[in-house]
Amino acid sequence: MQLAARIEKVDPPTTAEVCAASVRAVIGLLRDERAGDVWAEPIATWQSGGRIRKLVRRGRASAWTRAQEVEGVTARSGRAEVRAYVPCRMDRVPEAVAKLQIRSTELDEPERSDQVDSPSTGRGGLIVVLTPDVVMSWGKQAAQSAHAGQLLWQGAGDGHREAWLRGGEAVTVVHATVGLWRALLDRTVVDGTVVVRDGGFTEIPAGTLTAVATWSPEVRELAARLGQ
Repeated sequence: MQLAARIEKVDPPTTAEVCAASVRAVIGLLRDERAGDVWAEPIATWQSGGRIRKLVRRGRASAWTRAQEVEGVTARSGRAEVRAYVPCRMDRVPEAVAKLQIRSTELDEPERSDQVDSPSTGRGGLIVVLTPDVVMSWGKQAAQSAHAGQLLWQGAGDGHREAWLRGGEAVTVVHATVGLWRALLDRTVVDGTVVVRDGGFTEIPAGTLTAVATWSPEVRELAARLGQ
């Protein structure tokens, strides 16, 4: 799956905003009515055997505008806009998307947090926590966040999904300290929590633990009331 983030020269989004928008874009594509119709075959092929590789590109100005014409779903988070495209083979990526750069334009260096919810991170219905153990570009972080959000969404029951949608599709992305990361890995058996292991195609070794995704207490509480 190709994703494109809008990164303009003036007032670019933060890394966390791009990561959160990537989560919303991928889930938005999967829950779009076309995912069960005209997009069903390419999505099924992409997900077969657990292969959900994602590649994040950068677009701006007229190139971003042209890339909006390719089939997909665009989502926003803060200043970030990310478009997720219908999956396809690498040799069949539409020209308007293929022309977008893959690795360029540095973004901010996110502050690390030792709490999943704190005044600095805010509160979010779907929470993604990124590892401090490896260095990843902002595009790689966005891809791993989208992986985590997708796995959490697809493994959730109707109650959690409805609770998240009712809450405005909130996504919080946390860049963990070593202490928080170790604590999360020690309790990933908690119901509704997923862990992402990288496939090793780019930047980091295969099998690297990159992200954890879970539902916030608010979503869990509402899901329980909904009968989940």
